[in-house]
Amino acid sequence: MSIFEYDKELEEKKLRKAEYEAGFSDGEKSGHETGFSEGRESGFSEGQSHAAIETARRMLQSNKFTIEEIAKFSGLSQQEVETISSDA
Repeated sequence: MSIFEYDKELEEKKLRKAEYEAGFSDGEKSGHETGFSEGRESGFSEGQSHAAIETARRMLQSNKFTIEEIAKFSGLSQQEVETISSDA
């Protein structure tokens, strides 16, 4: 391309498009990383909660533990254990 064929407007348009695409790509990558991290944390928390409830249910079924003991071992509150007990 010779200097006489240079189109400033066209070159600026190409530059803006390239910058937009680079920014979009960076934003998309960051969004995926954040979403994955938050999803993993949420799933882990949900799994822990489910495990505690199942532990409390099994302990209640054995009829060998008090509500206070079940709460202590499962990590649930006494009120949560009582709710599970009344649902069973």
